Amino acid sequence: MEEIIVTAQKRGENIQDVPAAVSAVSSQMLHDLHATQLTDIGAYVPALQIDSAGSPGQTTISMRGIAPIGRGATVATYIDDAPVGSSSTYGGGNAFALDLLPYDVQRLEVLRGPQGTLYGASSMGGLLKYVLTTPSLDTFEARVGGDVSAVSGASKPGGGFRGMLSGPIVGGVLGFTASYSQQDTPGFIDNSQTGRRDENGVKQQSARLGLVWQANDDLLVKLNALYQKVDADGDANTALDPNTLQPLGGSRTDNNLTDQPFNKEIQYYSLAVEYTMPWADLISSSSYTNTRTSQTQDASYTYGVAFPAFGIPAGTSAYDYRLHLRKYTQEIRLQSHPGVTLEWQAGLFATHEDSKNFQSPSALTMDGEPIPGLDPLFTGQLPSTYTEYAGFGTVTYHATDRLDLLAGVRYSENHQTFGEYGSGSIIDPISLLGQKSHEGVATYSVGGRYHITDKVMAYIRIASGYQPGGPNLAIAGVAPTFASDTLTNYEVGLKSQFLDNRVLFDIDAFYIDWNDIQLLSNGSGFNYILNGGSAKSQGIEANASVRPIDGLTLDATFSFVDSVLTEDVAAISGLSGDRLPNVPRWSGSLRATYSHDLADGWMGAVGAGLRLTGDRYSDVNHAYDARVIPGYGALDMNVSVSNDRYTLQIFAKNLTDRHAYLSYTPLVNQATGALTQIEATVLQPRTIGLSLDAKF
Repeated sequence: MEEIIVTAQKRGENIQDVPAAVSAVSSQMLHDLHATQLTDIGAYVPALQIDSAGSPGQTTISMRGIAPIGRGATVATYIDDAPVGSSSTYGGGNAFALDLLPYDVQRLEVLRGPQGTLYGASSMGGLLKYVLTTPSLDTFEARVGGDVSAVSGASKPGGGFRGMLSGPIVGGVLGFTASYSQQDTPGFIDNSQTGRRDENGVKQQSARLGLVWQANDDLLVKLNALYQKVDADGDANTALDPNTLQPLGGSRTDNNLTDQPFNKEIQYYSLAVEYTMPWADLISSSSYTNTRTSQTQDASYTYGVAFPAFGIPAGTSAYDYRLHLRKYTQEIRLQSHPGVTLEWQAGLFATHEDSKNFQSPSALTMDGEPIPGLDPLFTGQLPSTYTEYAGFGTVTYHATDRLDLLAGVRYSENHQTFGEYGSGSIIDPISLLGQKSHEGVATYSVGGRYHITDKVMAYIRIASGYQPGGPNLAIAGVAPTFASDTLTNYEVGLKSQFLDNRVLFDIDAFYIDWNDIQLLSNGSGFNYILNGGSAKSQGIEANASVRPIDGLTLDATFSFVDSVLTEDVAAISGLSGDRLPNVPRWSGSLRATYSHDLADGWMGAVGAGLRLTGDRYSDVNHAYDARVIPGYGALDMNVSVSNDRYTLQIFAKNLTDRHAYLSYTPLVNQATGALTQIEATVLQPRTIGLSLDAKF
């Protein structure tokens, strides 16, 4: 098997030498799966759970059972060396994780367990890192491709096209890459109330321009500009009866009374500088991200059904939610050259976020006309800023040829400001400015690795992580700020290769202690954050690869995660022992790929993958709206023929057309508190397509 180099510890090293649980999803695997969003690959990575609210970009990520119960993210997302997405509570980090259309991505690195020492805030569950391709300084390469596809239940075909050009501008000195891709996925959800068909079609676009300048043997500069856009006509949701969990209007059918478009646009710019000195490397990473998110949800079954409380007939309501996040980051670090007895890193990090958060539900008649005196129910704005400064350092001591000892520490301080502005028919005018919070948090990691043989390594790791606190909504009886929640991860693992590198087997066991959990509670009709309760998550993760004969590779992953509350938490109606939401106890995958030489320089390949996800709860067990989301298995396949220039592939996702749900969202009558229905996000039905790619 080929060596896989990752940058998990901010150094390039063999994945089998990293003393932590790391998975790498290669560009070849992304191509074989025809992956267009994170839900296509999540089940192929141990203990990685991807939840969707109905389209790419409406994405929640959890790892090792550490799921976001409050508003903040528990898994950090990076592009190369720069974080993207919000670190604060009001930037939508829990529900709108970065979900790139992965063209021009070299690989995805998934780091499981807290990464607070090297990656800072909101990496308490782990880290997802997109590693972009690097332009060539020596040879030109051009790639073009396209595909057509059919989705079960859709009346229109889907398809996409893509292209990339890379090569030297000045040979050996200056290189570039430019790429563009577009993917259109047809809708497959029909509307039982309006008669509209295929209401959840999605268009994804991604563009990139990258430059690399090798000024001399010691100085390397990389520039990247990345653009991503998601336009979804609606959500891939089905309306379920809250008691029987049966579809109210038929399979893959929703009953929304207002349109539910979703749009997300990301502009990302980065500058990386690497300077090699005789005694150390100096590395600088700067980035700016501008993200705009617009979501409209049908609130007819929450607000519209409550209009009789105002003495008027039930109507419809559309809940508009808009976010605008601007994020600047700067990291600079010194690190020793590899191979010395004492390897070290020391760095400084700073980030500033400016977030705009706008929310407004309307009050409309059944004909869609505004109701005088009631529309809008309210309009609210929650502007905030988040500024963080941190210093960190790590050391690796090579005690012997086989034994290494590792330690690291990070100290972070964040300052936040927050404002509330609101008015409407159901709230008193609000105008509060300058609510503030300030806190300092320390995280650490210690561990060791022992090379039993050149191909077998055992490790132990203890690491901590945190999710930042912040200012709260100004509600009577509610604390003006909430604190960080923290966790500590204890882990042992074994990584091995044997039988002349034809077999790879990795396994680890972990225990996580989670305290002062950030919880979402309700007061005066508005949600706020409080700290309360504790939880634990413990489990086993394993992955194996076998090459029994040339050309055949068998891969398997497995994880068992027991993630539960360890004390009663009244704010979320949870009792000690309740499972945490959206965390399957078990998940896994099986993949087989086989390639063989054909005539005249052509090669044939066939692959099949089975992704498996177990049952999980939509909320803690004893919550009023908790429901069990059934587990599922989905079969993916691909067949291709290729030579040095062309690749023709037939691909299939969810080949058996398994009907399954990715998440549940309960809808509650805001006047009576009764559950009206459950919106269930649907696994994409059977998708079969044909793609052709050429490279020159």
